[in-house]
Amino acid sequence: MHVSRTQMAQNKRKKRRLATILIVIACFLLGGVGSAFIFMQAHSKVTANEINMNDESTASVKANIIIDPNASLKTKVDLILKKHQFNGTAYVVQNNKPIINQGYGIANKMTGEKNTSQSVFLIGSMQKAVVATAIMQLQEKGMLSVEDPIAKYFPIFPNGQNIKIKNFLGHTSGLPGRKKGNEIITSAQILAEIEATGIKRQPGTWDYQDDNYAVMGRLVEVLSGQTLATYLAENIFKPAGMQKTGVGDSFFTNPHMSVSYKLTDDTLIKTSFLQDTSQLFGAGNMYMPPKDIYLFNKALMDGRLIKQASLTRMLQAGAGNYGFGFYDRPNFYISRGVGYNYETINSFSKDRKDAVIVFSNIRYERDDGALVKEIYNAMQSEK
Repeated sequence: MHVSRTQMAQNKRKKRRLATILIVIACFLLGGVGSAFIFMQAHSKVTANEINMNDESTASVKANIIIDPNASLKTKVDLILKKHQFNGTAYVVQNNKPIINQGYGIANKMTGEKNTSQSVFLIGSMQKAVVATAIMQLQEKGMLSVEDPIAKYFPIFPNGQNIKIKNFLGHTSGLPGRKKGNEIITSAQILAEIEATGIKRQPGTWDYQDDNYAVMGRLVEVLSGQTLATYLAENIFKPAGMQKTGVGDSFFTNPHMSVSYKLTDDTLIKTSFLQDTSQLFGAGNMYMPPKDIYLFNKALMDGRLIKQASLTRMLQAGAGNYGFGFYDRPNFYISRGVGYNYETINSFSKDRKDAVIVFSNIRYERDDGALVKEIYNAMQSEK
């Protein structure tokens, strides 16, 4: 009897699962829960060939994908995502109407779950645009000015009379960046560590550092009298309708969590989270599905979060073509995040009618920016 390649792969996986189950049972009997957990963590990897058996992510098929110029835009975008071997969830909008809101590939190889429109991802540095919005809200309330020196709020901050709030928002503060630890840490402790680290240059030179937004997050707390998470939930998530967005370790118990992997030597290795998410305060411990960041964009543009003058200031390109949380590109604005093998991109067109948002849970050590550009080019060709 002829057995297809796919059938052989399926049989191989079944045998491997059975062997894993037997070993885990043995671990429970002989060594307890700890031994079983260690074994599962050590074996939470999958070969790229196994992924290629997925109908949605077959490398040999992707290499030969031909996009019909007469196909619908939705079909074109779908094929572009598959051609780029995208694994995650995409949300694509043209003329303020969503044309793609769906998952691609695996969310959790161990359970067999696939990514869906509801899958949530850590968004990394994309969070900075949200924190910058909070700062602009406080400015509109008269509680600060982006032209204020940081010493006005944190008196012992090194070089604090010369570094302005706008320098932190635009990554031109001159901070060297602290060495992040692994343990639980408070925002006050992070600020103290940043102050103890000192500066490496006078403000004005572009130098991307997470610490800039850790300082901004702490400033939001000091002025509002709330934790950053509470402030954002009340003043940004709720008015924008971001119901699936959260902050911190609750990500790991979210039923829609998309597990991250890294492709190494043709093998997918599950990410080990050794660092407490509190270490990423203000700059990378937020999670959501792609649609929620689109809702954030819309709330920004519609004036539900800040006034248009504040938005214009946020998008104004400074050093590094960076405003406050967003980069300025020729045809669109973009914020992005890379961390723990998640890669997330949020972008919207200069006329604010189109958006390309892609959240990936597999790190291929490549830039998904090319994917975003190709989707925008496809949308432009339809106009």
